[in-house]
Amino acid sequence: MQEQNTNAGQGLGIAGLVMGVLAIPLGIIPCTFFIALVFGAMGIVLSAIALSQANRGNGPRGLILAALICSILGFSFAFFWGMTFKKASPVIKSVIQDIKNDGDIEEIFEDLGDDTEQMLEDLENDEDDAYQGMDEETDEKEKALEDSLKVLEGVE
Repeated sequence: MQEQNTNAGQGLGIAGLVMGVLAIPLGIIPCTFFIALVFGAMGIVLSAIALSQANRGNGPRGLILAALICSILGFSFAFFWGMTFKKASPVIKSVIQDIKNDGDIEEIFEDLGDDTEQMLEDLENDEDDAYQGMDEETDEKEKALEDSLKVLEGVE
């Protein structure tokens, strides 16, 4: 007996695909990431329900999987921007507070530039220190290899 194919889950799959397709560009644009989070989450939920219905009703799953992938992708872009803004919010709050207190925007941005320059120099120094340690380790291994070669040459 042949199993009967149905259109189970296709309606929710289309709705999930629309939500996912809308979430991608809205997730890429930083100022609309809140909307993309909502659309992406709705798309994921709709697609998951549709996939469950399609599996139960032996329906096609291609469109539903595309909807799920688009929704996850849009949600991921939006989540990235959300985390970026969360990390930057203390700096932004500090700049706004300095503007309210001092009012001299030019000096505030010079200080911010100096802080950024200092942070980059610290990162560069940390990187140089890491390479220095690697150079010393490489020199030690090279010397050990040369000693091993001398021992082998003396055996022959």
